[in-house]
Amino acid sequence: ILAASAHEIAPTAVFHGFGDACENSGMQRFTKLIADGTGTVAKCFGAPSQVTGNFQQYAEDSCQQILADPDFDGEFNTVGLSQGSLFARYMAENCGKVRNMATLGGPHMGTTTVPHCTSGFICGALNAVVDRLVYLGIVQSHVAPAGYFRDTKHWDRYLAGSTFLPALNNERPDDKDAADRKKNFESINGALLVMFSEDTMIHPKETAWFADTDKDGNVIPMKETELYTKDLIGLKTLDE
Repeated sequence: ILAASAHEIAPTAVFHGFGDACENSGMQRFTKLIADGTGTVAKCFGAPSQVTGNFQQYAEDSCQQILADPDFDGEFNTVGLSQGSLFARYMAENCGKVRNMATLGGPHMGTTTVPHCTSGFICGALNAVVDRLVYLGIVQSHVAPAGYFRDTKHWDRYLAGSTFLPALNNERPDDKDAADRKKNFESINGALLVMFSEDTMIHPKETAWFADTDKDGNVIPMKETELYTKDLIGLKTLDE
């Protein structure tokens, strides 16, 4: 990198996590760290917080922001923190030409419980309510994380009602855009997937490594998932 000229180094689009904002001091420091380390432009994209609203719409809006930015006229890298990891991957699959992608604690295979609430009577009751309501249109439109809530116990409900993750993961067999998303993702130069060993925001934490869960909640390692073995998004091709 030190020997490369500035135009050879791709700029980086950074996406913040749940409840954060590009204007916050922590995200500004993180983005500057990437800019200083790569020696070129790094910018944070996305609306503040992204707690309420439609997750799919946020992804599309972020793509348009990047495409309209003259600093991103060409290849670019993406970095995502927590739920921002899904935006980073959305760009790789749907928006321009992504060279490299790095995600930190990203719910790539969704999350199966309310954040910080995986066990106990109260959490069990709360998650039961969420399971019943999360795929209603009004919830998908107004609660951003509902877009990546992935309930393997009610698969048909998830595929029919979720507005974001089934498309990103090419899980719908009749999706006419699946081939293009796969081609785009498997053609990136490289992907770095970071899992936080003590993560309690997303469940299971191994979703950051594309691990799945069965109907009993047991973790299925990435290479044993359908997404990998059937190469639905090109992850197996990229890995190999």
